[in-house]
Amino acid sequence: MKNDHDFILIAQSNIVDYDSYNLLDPGRLDLYKSLVYPRMVRVDSNFVSHLDYINLQVYGRTYSRSSYQQRRDMLNIWNIPSMSGLHLQNYAKSRGYNPYVINNLDSEVDCLSELLANAPDLPIVISTTFYLQWKEVFRIVGIVRNISSNSKIILGGAFVNSFFTESGSKETTRNLLKHRIDFCVHSFNSESDLFDLLDWLQSESSISPPNNCLLLDGSSYIETPIVWNSPLLAEIKPIWHELDIPSLKSTLQIRSASGCPFSCSFCSYPTTAKVWETSSEEEVRLHLDSLAKIPNLKNIIFIDDTFNVPVNRFKSIVNILKEYDFGWYSFLRVQFVDDDIVRAMKDSGCKGVYLGIESSNDHILSNMNKQARRSDFARGVALLNKYDIDYVAAFVLGFPGETLSTIHDNITFITEMNVKYYALKEFYYMHNTKVHRDRNKYNLSGSGGRWKHATMTYSEATNLKLDMFMSIPNSIHLDPDTSLWHLAHLDDLGFRRDVVRDYQIEINELIREDLLSNSSSRSLV
Repeated sequence: MKNDHDFILIAQSNIVDYDSYNLLDPGRLDLYKSLVYPRMVRVDSNFVSHLDYINLQVYGRTYSRSSYQQRRDMLNIWNIPSMSGLHLQNYAKSRGYNPYVINNLDSEVDCLSELLANAPDLPIVISTTFYLQWKEVFRIVGIVRNISSNSKIILGGAFVNSFFTESGSKETTRNLLKHRIDFCVHSFNSESDLFDLLDWLQSESSISPPNNCLLLDGSSYIETPIVWNSPLLAEIKPIWHELDIPSLKSTLQIRSASGCPFSCSFCSYPTTAKVWETSSEEEVRLHLDSLAKIPNLKNIIFIDDTFNVPVNRFKSIVNILKEYDFGWYSFLRVQFVDDDIVRAMKDSGCKGVYLGIESSNDHILSNMNKQARRSDFARGVALLNKYDIDYVAAFVLGFPGETLSTIHDNITFITEMNVKYYALKEFYYMHNTKVHRDRNKYNLSGSGGRWKHATMTYSEATNLKLDMFMSIPNSIHLDPDTSLWHLAHLDDLGFRRDVVRDYQIEINELIREDLLSNSSSRSLV
């Protein structure tokens, strides 16, 4: 592999080790059912992901049982070109750098080995954007060290930013020292700090060290000043067609905004992002012009948290999208659509949207500070059904105030509204959120996935998740960790909508049968 790169970026990896769940006793499903279901499906006594179920039908093997070259052409959502990787690759050009992007390390370990064989001194940047714990960070670092023990490793991204913010430098450096990670860029909006660090390395430390960094120095770390960075929007140029994207099939992810104007009480994003900024409609057009020059590109995923807010801006962008031949996916605040908007979405190529409904009970929605009511969601979902746009309605179970009665409201909503696809996930308690500030009001304690409050515990929520799944006969459940990207990825690889739907119906039925035969989970209705 020819090398003319300045550093290697590992953008993402296959973060769930499905094979590890097959070490569990198959005869004791009731003890661990909430760990595997309904995220996985059991085939020939083995738990596999929903996408691996389809891989077995199409290729006769799972992702983990395939060669690296085979993996690159198989179903795995981490094979979709990472937005964070593309974003950084784009910004690198304006900073005079040329990175090689390893999009999904678990599909491209052979590529990394070849690169480092030819250029063993290249710095390696590891994005932690999708990680929730150090275990995955250490796994990736271990793979890199096994290939090249002397490579300088730089960590950055959302996980290290969140961990540093919540736990401080002492706990962060304690974890970094376990694998003697050379550098950590811990800021939010960390792109400029990363390239300042690369400049500093190239200068052999002759310039001032960058802000927001931890720099390994013997058996400890030097901590540089902490400075807030504004998000990069204007700095990301419409040069997508100039980038080398080996992982591209037919779908790319971009953003047209940063931050979020809402303050849902369970979400940390408004706290960490601080500001909300949007690109203008004409700036979006310039980026679409660049994307239109990429051969074989058919679909775009807009990753903006609130793509359809402000509403007038969204209307303008939808009209602009009509000028191109793209299919597109996005997040959607469905309470802000009307008939004209949804019809225009369909006409402009919208293939699917993610709806963060979270609950259909008005009391829970008020507790969540969702600024929407059940009736708003019902109206929007009915319009998406009317114009036959696919969507995933996501629900959070167990938020403070949740009871069996409010769970029943969600079942009724999904059933009566004929929701196409839905996803269920338990409340995840983060201490940098509004609900933490209100914890005494709800008698809320714990953290992460283990919590309790006045009306429910995490273990009750996990069991109710499965009972709720068993209670919904016609709508189709998707793995909440893949959700909309599951649909977009299958589309990316040429699967028709009806085929995707049939596969997911099959998967849901297999999960139900296993739960009925081997667990105590039952329908609530």
